[in-house]
Amino acid sequence: MASLKNRDLTPEERAARLENRDLTPVWGALAEPTRREILDLLKDGPRTLGQLAEQFPVSRFAIRKHLNILEAAHLVVVRWQGRERWNFLNVIPIQTIYERWVTPYHRIWADRLFNLKQEIEGHIMTGSAVPLMVEQVELEIAIAAPPSAVWRALVDRTEAWWPRDFYTGPAKGFHIEARIGGRVFEDWGDGAGVIWYHVFGMKPEVSLDLQGAMGVPFGPAMTLLHLELAVHDSGTLLKVSDSTLGRGGGRDEKLEGWRQVFSDGLKTFVEQPAGH
Repeated sequence: MASLKNRDLTPEERAARLENRDLTPVWGALAEPTRREILDLLKDGPRTLGQLAEQFPVSRFAIRKHLNILEAAHLVVVRWQGRERWNFLNVIPIQTIYERWVTPYHRIWADRLFNLKQEIEGHIMTGSAVPLMVEQVELEIAIAAPPSAVWRALVDRTEAWWPRDFYTGPAKGFHIEARIGGRVFEDWGDGAGVIWYHVFGMKPEVSLDLQGAMGVPFGPAMTLLHLELAVHDSGTLLKVSDSTLGRGGGRDEKLEGWRQVFSDGLKTFVEQPAGH
């Protein structure tokens, strides 16, 4: 008879273990771009400290500090061969994050897509005059600031640049919670407000993926918003991609709306002189 220690965990027990595990060091380690690049290099195989340092325009000491942080988060395992430090990628903490934060959302997506399928099939069967559509708009906006500055303004100062005309109620602010599962919402005060999106994907200073639902008079529809920051000349190119599944129409209006939000709003705010 297998011991309790070695027996297979039930899904509920596994979920509880993941819930109780402290992933803060892992999130902190992954938050720094250089450390993510180090992990990308280690995907191809183990490397010495010297081999890694050759790939970055910083000192060997700086790379050693990054590796120490990755090692403390158990993302890197160190093996010494003589006087050489070999660094190996350990994917288990990343797998833990995936199972804790991504896998639970698979069921949510499956349920929503099934509901959308039923609605589409219902319109086909009843011969509804209001079509269901898949609509996508894309635009690119050049911003004269580095991606790090644009990212900070995007997620930390949202209420400072989000157009007041876009509020749907008596909002006191607009906020983006920059974490997996975080909300993008209007705060009306006293616990009231409206959620526009939830964060389902994020690479700090690189990209943000949001999923939301639109009701009457704009929907019903499900919308996916992808924001990507790319280095462009001496600044940033913000790429916006909005895909809507549901009752369509108003593509030009949506494109103009995102221009107002991200060009008139975010771009103007980021590029304004300091102190204004």
